[in-house]
Amino acid sequence: MRHKYLFAMIIISFIYFHNIIVAQSWNVQVSNTTQQLKGLYVVSETEVWACGDGGVVLHTLDAGTNWTVNTLTGADLHSIVFKDASIGIVVGDGGIIFRTTDGGVNWMSVNSSTGSQLRAADWGDGNVVWAAGRDGAIVKSTDGGQTWSVLNSGTTGRFRGLAAFGINNAWAVGEDGMIKFTSDGGITWVTQQSPATDDLHDVQFLTESIGYGGGSNSEIIFTNDGGQNWISRSNGIAMGINGIFFLDENNGWAVSDLGAIYITSNGGMSWGTQSSNTTQTLNEIHFFSSNLGWTVGDIGTIVHFSEPVTDVEPEGTISESYQLSQNYPNPFNPSTKIKYTLTTSSFVTIKVYNLLGNEIVTLVNGIKPAGTFEVDFNASEIPSGIYFYKLEAGNFLSGSGESFVQTKKMMLLK
Repeated sequence: MRHKYLFAMIIISFIYFHNIIVAQSWNVQVSNTTQQLKGLYVVSETEVWACGDGGVVLHTLDAGTNWTVNTLTGADLHSIVFKDASIGIVVGDGGIIFRTTDGGVNWMSVNSSTGSQLRAADWGDGNVVWAAGRDGAIVKSTDGGQTWSVLNSGTTGRFRGLAAFGINNAWAVGEDGMIKFTSDGGITWVTQQSPATDDLHDVQFLTESIGYGGGSNSEIIFTNDGGQNWISRSNGIAMGINGIFFLDENNGWAVSDLGAIYITSNGGMSWGTQSSNTTQTLNEIHFFSSNLGWTVGDIGTIVHFSEPVTDVEPEGTISESYQLSQNYPNPFNPSTKIKYTLTTSSFVTIKVYNLLGNEIVTLVNGIKPAGTFEVDFNASEIPSGIYFYKLEAGNFLSGSGESFVQTKKMMLLK
């Protein structure tokens, strides 16, 4: 009981400290451009892409300490997305699409088969990628963006946001709350009923059922049945939304004018605010993990969120005899590895807990010799979210002598 109580107190203290850090963790970076930035994609902890007016494409390999600016065209660019670190596309006015297969070293213009402005793009599974924009234009590629075909969306309205899931499912949103959906790869499109009466600017689907949208008139909308039913989840939103991003069903962000950043930890049931340290309009937001993200906006604005990964304080005596490493990969789906080191033989337990302090699984429970060990954690049977893993080693069972207890945070992202 003692350890469970102490662990619960640690979690409470961690969450409280975590919330203090969050409010102070957005910092403006030097973008080296004054163009309006509209598109954003985070590839890794250190590699990020952005695009904007005047055909600019921005790239960093050091988490934004240095940004390089490349001008691909004179036309405005609106969205940039990557399949992986090598293959990506950027879309813009006049049906422009540029494609890279070498991580942005070279960008090649490809024929989009449309002259309409393309405002949004998203990658589905494999080599399927979509783009949408003005005049109801929707184009699709099944070969990783090399060739494109025009789809009949059934509307001439302007699309502003696009989300894809799998090979066949896609949602396009736009003016006057319009939502169009296809489940057959774009052959047919149906109109979904929307609670939004003004323009929708962005949409994201985490699964083929769970999705979020954001737009004008302080609107956030949510569905858990693939869009058959959408409901408003705008409590706490006071401005029109330009961009949204959700890490999982609970944790999400939305950006707006005047540097406004909104955050939710309960799936949009309620929203709080974070200080962005800018008053510029923010157009798009993207997170790599719960403690690492970026947002971009007008006049070359780039703001970076970097919350230090703070270990929970151990409750026993720290000794150089023991070491618990950060799990990798992190975030993970569905498996991750946890490494620990013992310089003396010890009784060891490693347990995984949820945010409420409830034990999920015991990974290690027994005497281990000196050495470095690695244990696998498969989370295929539990939902996405933040979890904690705790190492206890030494004489913690008897309560006498040297002991080591340490907890670290990890994120499951399905």
